[in-house]
Amino acid sequence: MAPRNNNPFQPKDLDPTLAAMGPRSAIELKNLSHNVTFSEETHCFSASVYINGKRMFSASNRGCGGPNEYSSLGHRGELSDNLRYLPERRELWIKKDKEAFEESMSLAREEAKQYTLKKIELGEDLQWAIDAFASEDEDGNPSQSNELIDWLIADLINEQLTLKEMRKTLKKKVTVYDPKSNDILHLGRDKPTDEILEKYKAHFILQRNDKNAKDWVWLNMIPEAEAYKYWRTAS
Repeated sequence: MAPRNNNPFQPKDLDPTLAAMGPRSAIELKNLSHNVTFSEETHCFSASVYINGKRMFSASNRGCGGPNEYSSLGHRGELSDNLRYLPERRELWIKKDKEAFEESMSLAREEAKQYTLKKIELGEDLQWAIDAFASEDEDGNPSQSNELIDWLIADLINEQLTLKEMRKTLKKKVTVYDPKSNDILHLGRDKPTDEILEKYKAHFILQRNDKNAKDWVWLNMIPEAEAYKYWRTAS
């Protein structure tokens, strides 16, 4: 019989390989549930959203192309479950919950803005998105658009799905990264055991003397976090 889980609602930590890549944003997703079947125009998912390691709110999307839906976690103050539903306490609880959620969303909008600005620094043409979704209004009030949060979360989901795809591939295929062409190459049909990998490496580098093979990175033979960097780099 399996041992009892004393913390059944403890969120899953960020995948160690993604963690090894370093934080791209203060926003993280945990407890991600993704449905490929219903992901049509957008990702169909639900997840807990963390900012600077603190759980802030929930996010979800039905996969039909609409914006993400964001919801509060319930006020995390000192009111007990019993007290918060008493008539004289309920209004106070609702107010505190709303304030906490609005503050969390404001933080998320700013983090999403900073994330987008970093992408602009790296050469992506996204200044129009800052102007459209993150600029103050005529009265100097901050934007209330959640569009950039939606984009950031889509990037985070894509990272997790890409890592899952890489793991699946590396278990089944001999895989190399060619820095000259910036491509991922799959060699032969053999399962990538240690023996097969050494055999293929010797064949392509020594016997074929392929001018590019000596520079190939054999992804099955290096640490996963390092392999993922090449996988993400590939065109």
